[in-house]
Amino acid sequence: MTDNNEAKRPVLSLKRKVAPKPAETVQTPQKPVQAVKKSNKRARKNARHRHNQMLKLIGIFPALLSEEEPKPFKVGILEDMAKYIADNQITFGIGQLKSALARYTSNYRYQKALAAGGHRYDLDGNPCGEVTPEQQAAAKEKTKAIKAVYNGKG
Repeated sequence: MTDNNEAKRPVLSLKRKVAPKPAETVQTPQKPVQAVKKSNKRARKNARHRHNQMLKLIGIFPALLSEEEPKPFKVGILEDMAKYIADNQITFGIGQLKSALARYTSNYRYQKALAAGGHRYDLDGNPCGEVTPEQQAAAKEKTKAIKAVYNGKG
């Protein structure tokens, strides 16, 4: 009896979609305007947060850091900063420190100061080493790249 029931069952089959020809272009719908505004709002909020972190770092090390006149850091400044923050029990995590330092050192003014050469400075603002010609050349390339992006050529 079961064989008879199986024979009467309908058989389901899936229909395949016909693939578009290569000559035909399928346009994808654009993202809604509201979604773009939200992502821009989020990007502005994140940028503001990173800038505030950098300002907090400038407040911790005013002898070394400045938005208007940045100085080239000595090599290994991250470890010195982390030790100072830990020793003085300042609430500034290592991830925040790395992020703020990366933002500060990728700034056009810092790269321009690095490209000019001269002394490197420690946490207290004392000269501690020199900028090498290779580092100057790399900083000059970075300033050109930053200018190109800013001018819309990058």
